[in-house]
Amino acid sequence: MAMTASKEVKVTEECKITPAPNPPEKKLSSSSDEGNNNYLPLTFFDTIWLKFPPTQRLFFYEINHLSSHLFYNTILPNLKHSLSLTLQHYPSLAGNLNWHPETAKPIIRYSIADDGGVPFSVAESCTLDFDSLSTDHFKEAKDLHHLLPDFHYSESKANVLSLRVTLFPNYGFSIGYCAHHTSMDGKSTSMFLSSWATICRRLGEGGAQLTPELIPILDRSFIQDPSNISTIFTNQWMKMIHGNENKRSFVPLDMKPAPGLFRSTFRLTPEQIGHIKEKLAIIKSPVSTFTAVCSYVWTCLVKAEEGDITKEIVYLNINVDCRGESRWDPPVPANYFGNCVTYRFAKAKVECLKGGDGLVVAAAAIKEEIGSLAVKGKVENWLLEVSSTFRNEKVYGIGGSPWFDFYGVDFGWGRPEKVEMVSSDRNGSFSLCDCRDGNGVIEIGIVLSKPKIQAFASIFAQGLLQEIAS
Repeated sequence: MAMTASKEVKVTEECKITPAPNPPEKKLSSSSDEGNNNYLPLTFFDTIWLKFPPTQRLFFYEINHLSSHLFYNTILPNLKHSLSLTLQHYPSLAGNLNWHPETAKPIIRYSIADDGGVPFSVAESCTLDFDSLSTDHFKEAKDLHHLLPDFHYSESKANVLSLRVTLFPNYGFSIGYCAHHTSMDGKSTSMFLSSWATICRRLGEGGAQLTPELIPILDRSFIQDPSNISTIFTNQWMKMIHGNENKRSFVPLDMKPAPGLFRSTFRLTPEQIGHIKEKLAIIKSPVSTFTAVCSYVWTCLVKAEEGDITKEIVYLNINVDCRGESRWDPPVPANYFGNCVTYRFAKAKVECLKGGDGLVVAAAAIKEEIGSLAVKGKVENWLLEVSSTFRNEKVYGIGGSPWFDFYGVDFGWGRPEKVEMVSSDRNGSFSLCDCRDGNGVIEIGIVLSKPKIQAFASIFAQGLLQEIAS
């Protein structure tokens, strides 16, 4: 295969990684009517993401004086071999999205004979600077995209996962992935990456066993769907995008990043989060760390973008994990692999969020929505409600979570120097992540135009110094 090149990176290899031979017995399908063990049906938690662009994330690993010899002869072979071993447990990631030949339902199909395997590319940086890209400070959002793999899709087929490893000679390397959201949510993504890193780290120990919490459960029978909501969502997508619910296409929504975007990372320490919670003590019930952090970021964003917000009310989209919820019988296990999140929309008036009680208003709105979580009744309306809100309202989203432990993804050469959620630059989300140094620090990734991100930085810092730390 011909290698591609650009002035930023040179692609030196393109291949596919398949599960290692003799994988454990693992039936993909949990439904006999699918008729083939290589088919994994999608639940309604999966199909609600059917036309979303892929999720993208980058991990930067710093190794001083990294030589090409070490990279190509040790690091790269270990990454490939451990990925192959990991796919024994996660075979669906080596598949493609297809339309079932008999039912026309979207499914994930894995078959080596049918172009199976995870697309895996290797590149070398030509002009990109490791230190600049892995910094917390202002950087152009578009520069990170050079480190991401290609992601292929058509009307009849789409990648589930693709990966790229990029060498920065003398500095380190990055791992970038693109993942179709129908295949896994954030918790499942974290589980897969932790499994891959664990197996890679233990290659020299003569074993590659995973702990029970990292062994995925693919059984779809945990998500009961007697009303066939999965098909309802699929048809709604096709009608919304193509004007015809009988149209079948995996081509995602075209959500290109706006030009001139910059990204930066901000941090909140446990002490600062504690000060935020003190300000929220007026709320009768305790406020979680998640609510405190999101409330503060939400109000800062509204103040930074005040002049450009044309709506009286703004929304905050919250994805809530439904694993272990008592409403399921049996409950969905923590290591269920796929999607198991639902949407909640906190809403508040712009004027209230800007005011002196804005933090309290934001926290109360978030607590109310999370507290009203109900995965029952009118689930078939979820997609239409979400689509209408995003299409007609000013919505801020939240990507990632500080509880996913992405900085714990150590392949054997140390913790990541930096983790970036690249896809947040096209969907209006701010990202949450744990921190390299741990100790309860939470990273917040912001992507805005340069004037707005500078305004956000000033408001964020002033709020900590003047309002919260007082």
